[in-house]
Amino acid sequence: MATVIQLKNSSTAGDVPAVSDLVAGELAVNTYDGKLFLEKNDGSAAIVEIGSNPSTLSVNSAYSFPTSDGSSSQILQTDGSGSLTFVNAPSSGLVTFTYSVTSTQTVFTGSDDNGATLAYTVGIEQVFLNGIKLIVGDDYARTNSGTITLQANAESGDVLEVVAQASISNLVQGFFTTVEMTATTSDQVLSGNPVANKAVKYVIMASHATAGTHAAEVLLINDGSNAYFVQYGDAYSGSSLFSLSSDINSGNMRLLATPANTNTTFKTFQIRLT
Repeated sequence: MATVIQLKNSSTAGDVPAVSDLVAGELAVNTYDGKLFLEKNDGSAAIVEIGSNPSTLSVNSAYSFPTSDGSSSQILQTDGSGSLTFVNAPSSGLVTFTYSVTSTQTVFTGSDDNGATLAYTVGIEQVFLNGIKLIVGDDYARTNSGTITLQANAESGDVLEVVAQASISNLVQGFFTTVEMTATTSDQVLSGNPVANKAVKYVIMASHATAGTHAAEVLLINDGSNAYFVQYGDAYSGSSLFSLSSDINSGNMRLLATPANTNTTFKTFQIRLT
């Protein structure tokens, strides 16, 4: 008569053995979930799950995958220490928005078939209807940076695709900043970087609802004790909207601004060198 070998087991959903339940090399099974467990010991005892559909997954003891799926169009990102997480794909580069037409339609805006909201940099978008590239002016109009308007109706069953360059504000993540200065107080912090960043090049744009726009380039450097800058290439639609200064404060090289008007919005694009 055949001998039945029975492993330690549980029929409770989600039940996982504790280290104290097993000895090194011993197996246990959860018959409800269909999962198999093993105690390993590399100097520290631990329970690991064995199988084709584990609740957690570590590869070569180096990469740990997330326990749940991300959102549509997200990608995996590493933290440099072996942990992988789902994040939104960088919005730099080309992005394709797809709209399946279900009735007569000329205006395309908002969420596409994948839930992405249409946004493009005007002048470098490409628009395709059923795979045929359309010509701006003749075939479609750029109503705004979030809308495409066809000159003739698209019909049910058609597919419109907009191949777009993502917004310039996200081209270099972490190096683009925006801040609104509500007062004209002098020496408000516009940007701060550790002194390890020996040189930073800025493109600065200030805008005001009634006073217009002012843009400039700035080179900012430090020697560990003092900060120095040069401002050049100023262009403004009415008059200057700000003046700048610099300093070292608590180990940070700072660029400071004095707005000429209240409620001035500043945007900076930075290239940082160490």
